[in-house]
Amino acid sequence: MKKLIHLLLPALLCVPAFGAPPAPLESLTLKTLPPVEVPAAGAPSYIPAPERGDYDWTGLPAYIFTDEEPLAAPIMDAIDRTAGTLDVALYNLQIDGAVQALVRARARGVKVRVLFDKAHLYPQANKQIQAVIDAGIETRAMNGRGGTGAMHCKYAIFDGRLLQTGSANWSGFAETFSYENIMFVADPDIVAGYGAAFEWMWAQARPAGQPEAAAAKPSAPPVDPTPDVNFNGTLLPDYAFSPRGGTEQAIVRAIDAARSEAAVAMFTFTSRGIMDALERAAARGVRVKMMLFSGQKFPFLQETKAGAIDLRFKDGRKEKGQMHNKFAVLDGRLLINGSYNWTATAETANTENTIFTTEPAYVTPYKAEFDKLFLNAAAPY
Repeated sequence: MKKLIHLLLPALLCVPAFGAPPAPLESLTLKTLPPVEVPAAGAPSYIPAPERGDYDWTGLPAYIFTDEEPLAAPIMDAIDRTAGTLDVALYNLQIDGAVQALVRARARGVKVRVLFDKAHLYPQANKQIQAVIDAGIETRAMNGRGGTGAMHCKYAIFDGRLLQTGSANWSGFAETFSYENIMFVADPDIVAGYGAAFEWMWAQARPAGQPEAAAAKPSAPPVDPTPDVNFNGTLLPDYAFSPRGGTEQAIVRAIDAARSEAAVAMFTFTSRGIMDALERAAARGVRVKMMLFSGQKFPFLQETKAGAIDLRFKDGRKEKGQMHNKFAVLDGRLLINGSYNWTATAETANTENTIFTTEPAYVTPYKAEFDKLFLNAAAPY
């Protein structure tokens, strides 16, 4: 990935549209840790100006953590800069300003395609998704593999040149209630890979209002043809997609290559294979720190206690909010991030996306965000 430069970040306008928070999930009885000093936030980062091409992303942030910056304004800004094509894959949409930006894009001649999770269209779409459909924007919906699971992605591709991805849905709940992240990525290989994944999903999706229309049969997702992310001598892909596109295997290989620390921030975690890899890491002396959302069940609770894994649970930013991140930082050198929870459902049923990068301009702030949240998370025993 291109290296980022550090500049002062202008104030971004927050344009939330608040949907009703989801019902509270099952919670654990947690031990409250004593107050600790929170590390100072690092300097914000911008994507450097493009060297060529029609899409100018100058001034867009490289990443956003919702406890520090609003996400709506830069997403709308990125949409408003689009001139040719805009492909959006969203599990859910609840920001009025983003809808308005999509409508403006279509009005100025941009080819806009929006893909939603089927369960968010049927039996009835919310007002923001319905507004996209009513505006005449080309809209499709799909489930995950073979009609099961979910279309769980949260990404957009602007003019085929810039990618926005991360854990956050485009919603006021994500922006205001939860701990979330988004990242803007201009690496041509990654953007092309995500473009291929969008086309793969689009072919299997059906037009809004036509749930029985013909569509391509489920098939294997695209894979990185040149995996060249070198982490401690192990080559990893720049990206991986689900279902059954090798994401879990790549995460396990990355953990098995870790030498000093594995820092995991995960909304929900049920993968036996990844848990085994973390236990192997702890057994060979890697410091494993795991932070999970307090409202989810964790089937390996007793194993972490026996295996010297430092486990903590984190609530959302506000009542009924969530610690919704899905990222890990290994050895302070590798970032794994995207929509993919570490679960069997994400691996075998949902459509998901994951990025692997050793670019310090992403890895360093994500590690700082983990450390900040982990300090005030609660221990389960």
